Amino acid sequence: IPGSHNPERDNGVKLVDCDGGMLPVAWERHAEALANAPGWETMRAAIATMRTPAEAHLPKHAHPPAHAANPPPPHVFLARDTRPTGPALAAAAKAGAEAIGASVTDLGLMTTPQLHYVVYASHRGWPSAEADYFARLARGFRRMVAGIPGPSSANDDDERRSIVVDCANGVGAAKLAALADAVGPSSRRDVSSMDLRNVGGEPGSLNERVGADFVQKERRAPAHGGFEALGPSRRCVSVDGDADRLVYFRAKSDDDGFAELLDGDKIAALVATRVTDLLERCAPSNAFDPPLRVGVVQTAYANGASTAYVRDVLGVDVACANTGVKFLHPVAETFDVGVYFEANGHGTAVFSDATIERLDAAIERLDAGADGGLVGSAEHSTDAVAALRELKAMTEAINPAVGDALSGILVVEAVLLAKGWGLTEWGNMYADLPSRQVKVTVRDRSVISVTDSERVAVTPDGMQAAVDEAVGRHGAPARAFARP
Repeated sequence: IPGSHNPERDNGVKLVDCDGGMLPVAWERHAEALANAPGWETMRAAIATMRTPAEAHLPKHAHPPAHAANPPPPHVFLARDTRPTGPALAAAAKAGAEAIGASVTDLGLMTTPQLHYVVYASHRGWPSAEADYFARLARGFRRMVAGIPGPSSANDDDERRSIVVDCANGVGAAKLAALADAVGPSSRRDVSSMDLRNVGGEPGSLNERVGADFVQKERRAPAHGGFEALGPSRRCVSVDGDADRLVYFRAKSDDDGFAELLDGDKIAALVATRVTDLLERCAPSNAFDPPLRVGVVQTAYANGASTAYVRDVLGVDVACANTGVKFLHPVAETFDVGVYFEANGHGTAVFSDATIERLDAAIERLDAGADGGLVGSAEHSTDAVAALRELKAMTEAINPAVGDALSGILVVEAVLLAKGWGLTEWGNMYADLPSRQVKVTVRDRSVISVTDSERVAVTPDGMQAAVDEAVGRHGAPARAFARP
């Protein structure tokens, strides 16, 4: 029961599917019908529609219909953010679930991605307590950075080691502190001493001119927390109110803007770069035959420079999906390794179960070869095993269920350390093309229909032709789109 990046006065609900993913699109209309039912009779009709065993009503994992013989007892996990309305809304949700025979586990204060992980792990029969979530992420991070030397000089300390986090005055503040404790001190990248700011406590402060959504959309440093006083060498990251988004930035000391924003496009490119680096190190040892299919999934909002970098420099497939994680995640799952981050910083990397099994098998096979082969092949195998182990560690450091700012910070920090980069080198991967987004109020937005992942307008007649004509005056890299 969060409101994500919305003001503290707003309330919302996020529904998690049984596998830990987002609610399937096919079920959204059922949720809307229930939420908007004005009375019991209308609610009964909505429930009756959900009980219909038609395959069209079943989500991707084909939950057994409620009328099936001996259905499993329903169980609901419930969590909330720090809004003052949370306890009362959680109590109402608990009462409603129990009224239809479900048992409820009230997890109290959690980030949205934590709740997704709890359901994901429970669905698979894994340990699913909050401590297990922290242990998994911390273990993955420590393994990713194992054996990597620390900064080469004291001059690297600010840029390459110290991180300042804008917590949006939300639930992520306490959870980041707990995650830092789980990671523990490290001489390589001391995330255990993150400088957490905007940690909450003041009424009405949640997401108030702070947080990832504010930073990414306004292109300004958080208005609170003293970020304007930080020099450009300080590495900053902002999460949103329920900690499912993150963006990195460097604050200017002379105004309330910042020197550079590293948004979801840059995060996706960074993660994809490291994945391809590691797979290239495995190639001489033929670790994967056939090779793993790696893909980056973007939306129409992605900067064209990021698309060109991933496709042309990394040689990685780029797919485009409709706006929204609920559309991006399924496309990412079609790859062996699928990476997606919306520009707003919401995203993750998805490793299929088959890919993880192949990783484990390759590590075992090459590890044996490194112990007793020819010198040249043994050296290749040793390096390949190290690369494979880091890739396997990445599967643990990142939340497999959904975009997660906490796990995203760990993965970004580990990759920067492995590559010996600060924000300067990261930002220099490519230069963003100039871009602008404008929201226009129209009488009836439903007259606009789109196709090709929202990049082409089908109606009204003549609209797309007008867009094409305007864009054509500015050369090949230019593009534009309109979506309702």
